[in-house]
Amino acid sequence: MEGIMRDLCVAGLDLGGTNVRCGLVRAGDRLVCEASQVRRLGTRDLDEVLAIVCGEIRRLDAMPDAVGIAVAGMVDVDHRRVLRAPNLDWTDVQLSDRLEAELGVPVAVLNDVNAITWGEYLGLELPGTDHLAAVFFGTGVGGGLVMNRRLVEGARGLAMEIGHVGVDGEPDAPLCGCGRRGCLESYVGGQNFAAWIRTLTLPFPAPAHMGELDAAASAGEPAAQRLIAQLAGHTTDVLCSLITLLDPGHLMVGGTVWTGCPAFARQVRASVDENTRGAVSWLSPRYTIEAGILGAADFALERIRRPDGSSQS
Repeated sequence: MEGIMRDLCVAGLDLGGTNVRCGLVRAGDRLVCEASQVRRLGTRDLDEVLAIVCGEIRRLDAMPDAVGIAVAGMVDVDHRRVLRAPNLDWTDVQLSDRLEAELGVPVAVLNDVNAITWGEYLGLELPGTDHLAAVFFGTGVGGGLVMNRRLVEGARGLAMEIGHVGVDGEPDAPLCGCGRRGCLESYVGGQNFAAWIRTLTLPFPAPAHMGELDAAASAGEPAAQRLIAQLAGHTTDVLCSLITLLDPGHLMVGGTVWTGCPAFARQVRASVDENTRGAVSWLSPRYTIEAGILGAADFALERIRRPDGSSQS
């Protein structure tokens, strides 16, 4: 069986709101993404998106033995159904059933940040690392968690929705895409930041994104510095709580907001280290587009390893 498993190839896909990333992954002592490609969707229509996904899989160098697909949204704990994918405007989509009927191979579905976290964990070159918490700041704020070498998804598959931890209980706190007010994501999520900053009266031109606010703070603008300190404070509170509750040992932080806002990132890191007494080692993501592909592909392999459909998590 081991020799058979080494010969398997799996398609891993990372399906976002605008693009799908697809790669062919070979099983072995270490998963390797042999080739990857990116395709713009240009549509949210379910049938059209599935046609694009199937087309990208068929463009690979070999027809895969299984498919793993990561989706930006909520996925059921059986890894077959998309409960809600706001960027695609999907609700209750039987994604595995649809793709399996078209492709004739097992299909596993999982949340995109969980896939990225698991893919990054598989690629770590730190022997003996059993635990990892990951947080990514981009259009939204998401997280993933590995404990005892297993991905933790929670009873409903919604563990580590860290962007929806409340940081502001005031009734006029900014509205989050989840429908609640005062979530971390309503402040530092790229999309929500722009809406929040427009509600403020500023003594300098309103920044279009958080990177511009960070640059203004670095240039010495006092009001921008105060806002960066506020945002860093909210983020520090959430990360410190995460570390206190879970003791992950290693914390990976990335995403376009994190890498594009160095003043913000420096303040958060320094404050977290001070408040947790250096309880975590900080890591940066290793991959660009491959992490989600690798994480999704490994879940697809689990469909072959465990025909009952149970997963490693």
